[in-house]
Amino acid sequence: MKKYEIRYGAVGGQGIITAGALLVDIAVEMERKFAIESPTYTAAVRGGPTKVDVIISDEKIDFPHATAIDFFLCTDQRPYDIYKDCLKDNAIVVVDSHLVREIGDTRHWTVYQVPIINETKVGAGNVVLTSVVSLAVTQKLTNVISYEHMVEHIKHWAPKGAVEMNMKAIEVGMSLIK
Repeated sequence: MKKYEIRYGAVGGQGIITAGALLVDIAVEMERKFAIESPTYTAAVRGGPTKVDVIISDEKIDFPHATAIDFFLCTDQRPYDIYKDCLKDNAIVVVDSHLVREIGDTRHWTVYQVPIINETKVGAGNVVLTSVVSLAVTQKLTNVISYEHMVEHIKHWAPKGAVEMNMKAIEVGMSLIK
């Protein structure tokens, strides 16, 4: 891997900015890679379209904004419509199957339509864990960070009493991708 560009899109409050921060922390602290995140918020912090671009590289990163997205995960239609630009022809695209219904021409991408938000609520027990579910989906499809480092980092990052719930969220994310 020379450089890998990831974009998460959601509505404010779904935890997608946290997913980007976790990914960068794991890449830098545990994988010893270069990584940067560039979050974008709209005026409506809760409920407004939001995104975070993450660049992970083996070399120093000169430009902090994604320009050729390798992986895009989105949990709502509005941010999907706004932020699907800059996707590479061979990009991996993951959308919430209940909330992103119009995905357009996808013949140049590998698309996974999975119920991210619903499975986070049902399988992990709390929608606040969407960030960890999204991180696990990213790990499984890209291998940009190792599974072991992801689990280890989440165990240390999760608040006391919430480690088990976060481990369940990782399982949910991994099981979403067949």
